[in-house]
Amino acid sequence: MPDRMRSLSARLFGFGSLPLLASLAPLLLLGIVTRSCSIEQWAALSVGQAVGSFATSAVMFGWQVVGPPAIALAKTEEIRAGVYASSWWMRLLLLILVTPCSAILAAALSPPETAALAAIMCASAALSGLSMTWYAIGLGRPGLITAYEVLPRLSSLAIGAAMVAVTCRAIWYPACAILGVVVAQILFHRSLFSRFFPAPPGREALRSAARLSVPGAGVILIAGARSAAPVPAATFVGDAGQVALLSSADRLYRYGLFSASALGDALQNWVLEDALRGRRHAIAVGLHIVLGVVGGLLLIWAGPLASRLLFGDHLEAPVTMFIGYAAAFFFVSVGTPIVRNVLVPRGRTRVVLVCDMIGLSCGAAAALPMIEKFGCAGIPLALAVAEGVAASGYVLMALRARRVGADGDPIGSTTTS
Repeated sequence: MPDRMRSLSARLFGFGSLPLLASLAPLLLLGIVTRSCSIEQWAALSVGQAVGSFATSAVMFGWQVVGPPAIALAKTEEIRAGVYASSWWMRLLLLILVTPCSAILAAALSPPETAALAAIMCASAALSGLSMTWYAIGLGRPGLITAYEVLPRLSSLAIGAAMVAVTCRAIWYPACAILGVVVAQILFHRSLFSRFFPAPPGREALRSAARLSVPGAGVILIAGARSAAPVPAATFVGDAGQVALLSSADRLYRYGLFSASALGDALQNWVLEDALRGRRHAIAVGLHIVLGVVGGLLLIWAGPLASRLLFGDHLEAPVTMFIGYAAAFFFVSVGTPIVRNVLVPRGRTRVVLVCDMIGLSCGAAAALPMIEKFGCAGIPLALAVAEGVAASGYVLMALRARRVGADGDPIGSTTTS
């Protein structure tokens, strides 16, 4: 038991220290940006980020689901490099197709005078779909994330925030973010391949990569659409001021979700590597429940104050906008270990997709009455409905899978998230 707990502690520290802190650090940099730009520009940045997050999911195309086990199960470095190269070129093609459409949508949802800003912010977010974090997770090496994601990204965002403060032109922030992604990609590829970009794979390798990633793509796209909906939806029911306030709450919620993702990354292999998985499953679910409760309460209790301190008095989101996000955070946290450690490893990816679609439908149905009664604050409440229905479906299907004896499926024969 001490050895197991030491292993758990090492994983929690490796994936939950610098990578998690680096994911949250842009909140501080955004405080500089918001104090140097107008409410309209902040709304445009938020709309661009929200639409761009869905574009990120489309470009990633499920590799954060199927990629880690593909790398972990590969027998040689050559095979691992081949999997990454095929994935990267496939995602680059998707980036070329997806970015123009998503940028046009972001521009259309923003005020005319900030359309270009929203489009560039969307493009910078879409570019994140080329990330190599899934590769590092598959190797179990969080240090790669620090070297080739965290440091270049933070450096570029810090430069962008400083440029916005000096020039009062918000466009520097997404522009420097794009530069940071490009530099990080080049550095990683020089390390892995000794060249700027992986060698183009053949058609068969691309087809194989597409077949591998399709099962996880649907899950990620539905989840991306669900989480990206609040801010764009607010543009139809509120003015720029309301959209900006909701954007502050939405941004805190999104960065809070990094904690649930980091905890899932740290626990996944620890749970699945042991033959006696029942106890570790229980520990993982228990930790995620605690995180969901604590994180949700923090959003309600400290969210308004945090939004004022981080983004400025003019962008302080009211507590009513955090209630729905707090509930959604709890459901996402609880659902994470069930999807990653129970359903997907047992080949139940389609079940996850069905639960997500039902949740999205219920959230959309709840949106109209919620908005009519609570205004923009009803949008995160509808998101909570969507996440709650999906998480309830995960739990029911996981219990059913255990009753029918799905534990006999070899973990190595299915994909993990």
